[in-house]
Amino acid sequence: MAKKPSSSVKVGIIGAGIGGAHLAGYSAVPQAEVVAICDLNTDRAREMAIAGGAPDVPIYADYRDMLEKSGVEAVSVGVPNAMHRPIAVDCLNAGKHVLCEKPLSVDAREGQKIADAAAKNNLKCMIGQVVRFREDSQFLKNRIAAGDMGAIYYAHSGWLRKRGIPGFGGWFTTKAMSGGGPLIDIGVHMLDLAWWLCGCPKPLTVTGVTRAAFGPKGKGSSGYGAENKPKGTYDVEDFAAGMIRCEGGITINLEVSWALHNRQESQWCQIYGDEGGGEWGQNTGIFRDIENHTSVLTPAIGGGDPWRDQCGHFINSILNDTTPDPDVTQGVQMMKMLDAIYKSADSGREVVIK
Repeated sequence: MAKKPSSSVKVGIIGAGIGGAHLAGYSAVPQAEVVAICDLNTDRAREMAIAGGAPDVPIYADYRDMLEKSGVEAVSVGVPNAMHRPIAVDCLNAGKHVLCEKPLSVDAREGQKIADAAAKNNLKCMIGQVVRFREDSQFLKNRIAAGDMGAIYYAHSGWLRKRGIPGFGGWFTTKAMSGGGPLIDIGVHMLDLAWWLCGCPKPLTVTGVTRAAFGPKGKGSSGYGAENKPKGTYDVEDFAAGMIRCEGGITINLEVSWALHNRQESQWCQIYGDEGGGEWGQNTGIFRDIENHTSVLTPAIGGGDPWRDQCGHFINSILNDTTPDPDVTQGVQMMKMLDAIYKSADSGREVVIK
């Protein structure tokens, strides 16, 4: 079991891709001290450290060496999805708290192994759903908690890229490494946001569809994620949609794509209750009828840093011995919903979440 720090936490970062955002986040948290960075490509890790203003931080090629030699008390895991479970479990069994990038793993079964390791070792395990920490997300969450929308019954959320297949032919588009395409990559952000704003209700049944209309033809790639490999593997979807029925009469609809014949990329989350509605994204606001006139409440946004706030929340959960939000149990529940969308798409039938 990790020793509880008194005033600060020594952090290691595994993965020099999204790990750069974690480094920036921790650098803005006074109680966090990044003492190690790990990546199989040590040159890339060093470049990340220099770019992040931490040129003297020790670099490791093997995370096991980092766990043994660096003195870290907590670890951010930002590697390909299939490696989340083995690395996170090893870190937890070594007595280190874990902040694991979304999604928790490639499926709920693998994710549950992470949850079991966290429980066994009595350690914090947080999931990196950074969209929860955006100012517009926090505004809506706080207004919902204040009762502005009444009882929520429906949410519609999505992220439709026009041409945005990441790292074509690499791990992103190889199901054995990623677990899926845009649903598990960016859809997890939008589903989590809607689910969280709805109060994280228990999912009951799921209906889903998927389609690969671009990737198999070698179309729809972007410059994001990793170097494109035109002759590499593409065995995932590039479009997915799902409907989740939850306890309390709440329904969530999700649409997501890496590539689509649309006018432009769009990203949204709409929430509806019996007293008001809310919209997240370009026109964030709360909408209510007062004396037959629509009243609009919009947030004052400026100066927020979701990566700082996410990393700070994780560090505070360690220092104050509180449960991080979202914790690993929410991560497992999210994987069950994603698994069910894929299963429904494959079977053509509604799936019951047990």
